[in-house]
Amino acid sequence: MPPLVFADYDAAADWADREHTTLLRLVPAAVSDGIDTLAWRLAEVLWIARYPSAPDSDWIDPMRAGLAAAERADEPGAQIRLVNYLGMAYRKYRRLDEGMECHRRARELAHRAAMPLEEARSLNLIGLIHLESRQLDPAADHFERAAAIFRDADEPRRVAMALSNIASSRLDAGRLPEAEEAAEQGLAAHRALNNERSVGNALYIVAELRREQGELTAARHAIDEALDIALNLRSHVLEGFWLLTLGDIQRVAGQYGDALISYQRSAKLHRRLGDRSREALAWRGTGQTFAAMDRYDEATAFHRQAAAVHGQLGDAWQHALELDHLAAVVDMADPQAARVHWAEALSHLVTYADPRAVAVRSRIEGHLADPPA
Repeated sequence: MPPLVFADYDAAADWADREHTTLLRLVPAAVSDGIDTLAWRLAEVLWIARYPSAPDSDWIDPMRAGLAAAERADEPGAQIRLVNYLGMAYRKYRRLDEGMECHRRARELAHRAAMPLEEARSLNLIGLIHLESRQLDPAADHFERAAAIFRDADEPRRVAMALSNIASSRLDAGRLPEAEEAAEQGLAAHRALNNERSVGNALYIVAELRREQGELTAARHAIDEALDIALNLRSHVLEGFWLLTLGDIQRVAGQYGDALISYQRSAKLHRRLGDRSREALAWRGTGQTFAAMDRYDEATAFHRQAAAVHGQLGDAWQHALELDHLAAVVDMADPQAARVHWAEALSHLVTYADPRAVAVRSRIEGHLADPPA
């Protein structure tokens, strides 16, 4: 039977969407029939060809089945790739310990098999777990080690990817000049390679930088271009995430109605995708917008809701930030409750030593040092 040929990206995406349920069954079916080689090959292909807005959680069981098949078939390259795909799916849903275990296992397998590119890819993915856990120095270290291997192997696309990740780690730490240098380098490299998804990610980082620097027009241009890419790729994952930045820019610019629409769209997309962490970030933006409009009861409700989710997910950094926002909106009506929230936020910040965390901690300590009204 000849392979399918699609007229364009949209035709291929339509097919992947229509066949999503059927595709999920293929790897288990091959395993049931004892065709391990077909099973692990299907698992690899289907992960790459999955519908861009499909929840990654759908693919965890097929990836596990494909990985087991690759182990039985003694295919180290397939094992490395599939265990990394599995780790990526875990990271998406903040199952970070499982994700880290996968990527460390992949790195060890790659090292033993003398596959430096796969080892570098695993280093980069380990860095992303550290980034998600806000272990920013280890994250940057892993990205830089991965980038060095990619440069030696003359892999410019992957070097550019590592540069964007370095920019993210520096941005999160509040090291804006260093982040800007890496972000601009990464964006230029991705544009030269015409890697649309990665261009969008680099534009998102640039938009965040420009917003923090108060350059709202430049920030808006960057995030609008990123969102156009997300829509072209038909990726609700990217659209939902980058809408958070659009909402933040609109809120800072005083465009409160537009900001609320952006956050609402983001929350709906993340709920559909099962991403509770980013849904809670959309609630945070909503709460901040209502606070800017002096609608403090509504702001309080959204910040409470978001704080509860970050606490349930064990995300100490985001939980602390949310408690800080909650304290700020209840401070005038109930300063004692605000102090309780700030004290709890401070307790979550003790392990972070990057410049941004130090600044947040110092500001909260200042609130607690003031005598209660």
